[in-house]
Amino acid sequence: MHIETFSAPRRSALIRLVASALLLTLAGCSHLGGSHLSDGSHVGDGRKPLPDSRRTQLSIGYSMLYQEADGIPKLKWILMFKDKPEEMGRVTNDLISYYRQLADTMRRLSKEFPAMRINAAAMSEIESEERKSIGADMAKDFAPIIGKGGVDFEREALLMFYNGLNEQRHLVGVMLGLETDPALRKFLETTKAQLEARYTKVGALLDRRYFTH
Repeated sequence: MHIETFSAPRRSALIRLVASALLLTLAGCSHLGGSHLSDGSHVGDGRKPLPDSRRTQLSIGYSMLYQEADGIPKLKWILMFKDKPEEMGRVTNDLISYYRQLADTMRRLSKEFPAMRINAAAMSEIESEERKSIGADMAKDFAPIIGKGGVDFEREALLMFYNGLNEQRHLVGVMLGLETDPALRKFLETTKAQLEARYTKVGALLDRRYFTH
């Protein structure tokens, strides 16, 4: 199966940015308190902290994953105004529910495990502005009434989810190679399996309904 994908700059965080452009704002990342070391480990927790560079990269990864999980559920208010097949509705509703649960889980874990930071700067200011601009352009295609409809809308929306899931499953896989905390590794392993399953499901729907063989 060959499914068309967006170019590299368009892949990263586009679902979140489209939601942001249409709904004007995303919920800001929480600012976590607590006593912890600069690398994010508990003071006196008995665990050997990771080198600063590895924990910093993990903090960026957790923040990227959280920002998307927190932003994607806002697409519910866009998708509900679009006519779509029942099967697509089931798939997108499942994705929105899943990401809402993932964001809730990450907020809880970030309080239990200060090594999981979800408020790190995930990209430079110029990269952020670039993606906002791309997201605003794409938002025109998704806007109710004036945006795309029918098969064009369905295919583009599913491709956006498909590319987001693809990026996220690889991101979590890389993070698994860095994380040493057993509880956080378990979270990453579970999340990777969940992302993989949904990536496969969306890909199968695209292949079955929206691409010729």
